[in-house]
Amino acid sequence: MKEIEIQRTILEYLQLMENKGKCYCFRAGSGAIKTERGGWFKTGKKGCPDIVCLINTMFVGLEIKAPKGKQSDEQKITQKKIEKLGGVYQVVRSLEDAQKVFE
Repeated sequence: MKEIEIQRTILEYLQLMENKGKCYCFRAGSGAIKTERGGWFKTGKKGCPDIVCLINTMFVGLEIKAPKGKQSDEQKITQKKIEKLGGVYQVVRSLEDAQKVFE
């Protein structure tokens, strides 16, 4: 399964969880968008997890990866920062991986 498909499935699941009042989540990854004038507009923060959640007062960052995908150096640095401050950063490769965060 491609990363975008995994992400879409996880976001649908998280929306159900949010509707039940169990979390607050949003897609937060970073990237760039080409403008009409041919320039680029950068979005997000480099290394930011793909999905940011608040679960029972806990900050949780979910980095979505395809089965063979690897974290970038910026993502590894971000993971260390989040964990140092008491948050959770999880690399997830499937819906099942994301569901484990709620257990």
